[in-house]
Amino acid sequence: MATIDDDYLDNLVQRFKGFKSPNDTQKLIILLGEKDNRSDDDNRKLSVLLKAEKKADQLFKARADARRLIDAEKGKQRKARTRRMMILASAVESAVEQDDEVKSLMLRVMRKVDDGNYISDRDKEVVKGKLDAFLDTSLAVSNAL
Repeated sequence: MATIDDDYLDNLVQRFKGFKSPNDTQKLIILLGEKDNRSDDDNRKLSVLLKAEKKADQLFKARADARRLIDAEKGKQRKARTRRMMILASAVESAVEQDDEVKSLMLRVMRKVDDGNYISDRDKEVVKGKLDAFLDTSLAVSNAL
């Protein structure tokens, strides 16, 4: 006679009953799980179905764990990239404020960025004020020189 984990079976039956449209395997587990007098053949079938369901649960959990690991790694990479971008932007801002040659080079770069299609229209709205302010102040400085 096949041994059956009754607690696990009861949990599965309750879970599958809550499904809107259980598949055939789930329907069979519900049917056999609620049967009062199961034969040895019924118990063997149910045992095989429960083993398969446990393996499916393990697979689902393993996939979820793998997804969490991948997402965490991607998050670390995004954070590191953002940090690098912030450090570089800060360094460029400092260099522009302290060195007129760097400011002149940056003005040329910013004009090229503004005139070219390097920034999408949606993103231009976000940086427009900063870009315009930089170009205006740089023009005033370059005209004074």
